[in-house]
Amino acid sequence: MESVRELLREGAFHQSTVEQVATRAGVSRATVYQQFGSRLGLVDAICDSLDLVAIKESPDVATLLQRTTEFWAQEETLLSQLYDAAAVDPAAREFVERQTRDRYATLLQWVDRSKVSVLGLLTSFETYRELRRRAGLSQRQVVAHLQKMANELL
Repeated sequence: MESVRELLREGAFHQSTVEQVATRAGVSRATVYQQFGSRLGLVDAICDSLDLVAIKESPDVATLLQRTTEFWAQEETLLSQLYDAAAVDPAAREFVERQTRDRYATLLQWVDRSKVSVLGLLTSFETYRELRRRAGLSQRQVVAHLQKMANELL
């Protein structure tokens, strides 16, 4: 798993083979296939290792937005590579789609179905990345901006 994280940080995962991951990890290709089954299995394992409990256990929308932003910031390098690779890599695309489905299912506990898409937009990695990179906001400013938007839209 650390080898996959390294490849993602380097921007090389979507070009790598299971054999290259195995070599980097110092194990045989058969071991990787036995443990994970495929490249998609490797990405699933990364997804499963991400700490989403704090987000799911948020007591209110403001805390949800704060914790989501903290999560995106903590995993930004890895997630940037996965999200960028999703256009060309089926394993990365499946990760992004699964993460989005899981997040939207979780959002139903805070808002009714008609407002899930608004909260989905506010909690998306894409929104976080736009506010950090394009708007140049600090992580703290992103949280404040998202909380203000949630108050206005929800």
